[in-house]
Amino acid sequence: MLPVVDIFAGPGGLGEGFSQAGFDILLSAEMDPIACETLKLRKFYHQFREQSVPEEYYQFIKGEIELEALIEKFSREWDRACSAVLNVELGTPAGNAEFNRKLDQQLEKQEDFILIGGPPCQAYSLAGRSRMLGVGSKTEDNQNISRKSLSAQLAREFYKDKRHTLYLEYLNILCRYQPAFFIMENVKGMGSARSGVGESIGSVFENICFGLRNPFEAMGIKTREGELPKGYKLYSLTNDNIDLLTGYEIQTANECIIRSENYGVPQARHRIIVVGVREDLEILPEKLSPSKTKATVKEAITNMPALRSGLSKEKDTEKTWKNAVIEQVKEALIGHTNVDAEIRKFLDSFSGYSINSGRGGAYIPDGNQDFGCTNKTLAKHINDAKLRGVIQHETRSHIRSDLLRYFLVSVLGKINGKSPRFSEWKGKLGSIRPNHMNVTFNDNELQSSSHNDRFKVQVWDRPASTVVSHISKDGHYFIHPDPTQCRSLTVREVARLQTFPDNYFFCGNRTQQYHQVGNAVPVLLAKQIAVLLKSET
Repeated sequence: MLPVVDIFAGPGGLGEGFSQAGFDILLSAEMDPIACETLKLRKFYHQFREQSVPEEYYQFIKGEIELEALIEKFSREWDRACSAVLNVELGTPAGNAEFNRKLDQQLEKQEDFILIGGPPCQAYSLAGRSRMLGVGSKTEDNQNISRKSLSAQLAREFYKDKRHTLYLEYLNILCRYQPAFFIMENVKGMGSARSGVGESIGSVFENICFGLRNPFEAMGIKTREGELPKGYKLYSLTNDNIDLLTGYEIQTANECIIRSENYGVPQARHRIIVVGVREDLEILPEKLSPSKTKATVKEAITNMPALRSGLSKEKDTEKTWKNAVIEQVKEALIGHTNVDAEIRKFLDSFSGYSINSGRGGAYIPDGNQDFGCTNKTLAKHINDAKLRGVIQHETRSHIRSDLLRYFLVSVLGKINGKSPRFSEWKGKLGSIRPNHMNVTFNDNELQSSSHNDRFKVQVWDRPASTVVSHISKDGHYFIHPDPTQCRSLTVREVARLQTFPDNYFFCGNRTQQYHQVGNAVPVLLAKQIAVLLKSET
């Protein structure tokens, strides 16, 4: 099999899927130094067969030994892991030069590889929706030009925009190394972003596809005499499409949208994924096979240790925390006719409930309990019996007023089977509205809100909503469905929704761990993509 080069790797979700499919990750490039530490540790793990992963690895991720002790005993394996991870900022002259030097070194006599990864989506949200100047539907002498010529012109203007530095580096890699395949992943919004003037002739996606098909032309790079520049054929993994030359190739962004929940991932994460095949290769990638059923939040996390949230800005014990919730609920909600009976029922249950695991921690042993996923496919993919527990399962603290809101939305989520929107916070429920500049009420009735889902509970019997990196700063969009726990999701719970194995350790503090998980590609989806390419290589 061809080796894999992973750029803009994040914590390695896409790379982990390829590793699980049997590919060797030759080099992972990432600018976040903490994510690089996560990548090194995972590269260390993959040097061992699953059955022979040393006990010291588990001791480290459970917090029983320091990393130095692991490195000292397995220095050779650790050095190899470090050599395959590059902390570098692509898009800068120094970063690009260091990446090229390192990749040249790693490749040695290897001529071909698979390039995976996509530039950070923030670049597209800015550049893609900006109007570029000087490109219209006519030439300078006011003569109509062909759509193909115009598309090429528009694309070249698109690439000149300095805000596309990271994407330009992607094209530079295609030109310099001409890998056999690439997998480019990015946000769904890239498909609707427009570029051009006025009504806009081209879309960001069209410009990107032009560059991916014709990287040398897009970058204005001339090949050496006698050398033919190779382009790429672009494919969707979900739809069969028609191309004038190959018979199969993508036409629109919608054809490349992969809905993770259709492929066994317990999360509704929708992303554009484009597969590129070098034009000299007679290969037509197979399509992903949808799962017969959708995995749910319940199947992923219901067996995990029950935890309580913390009480911020005041003394935090289980008793004070529980009393804070009860007092808030009674004062704000009891007497509201629409929810009174249900609120009372859940409040009674809450009053008598004991959280045995407290607020959790770096490691919780399982004892005689089963912390595994109830979905068989997820269980096989995520669970690791050698852990004998669960790691990185610790709650955050919340202020009293937010505890009330968490309790409310989780109760209503159980009652209605969906997360309530601000527009449903009417009458007395309006009294617990957040004091936020983007939320406007009149006589306790919602008038407007730019974030109608701000307090969003994840519902047991559905896939979760899209996990995002912002969870590192704000857990309000990821409220646990159990009202008795009254909290946001932990790092490990979010990692399960992203289908990371339970033995996957995220380095850094808790905020940094959340950030890494939110930036990742679901591992189970990545593995399915990798298996398709494996059959072609």
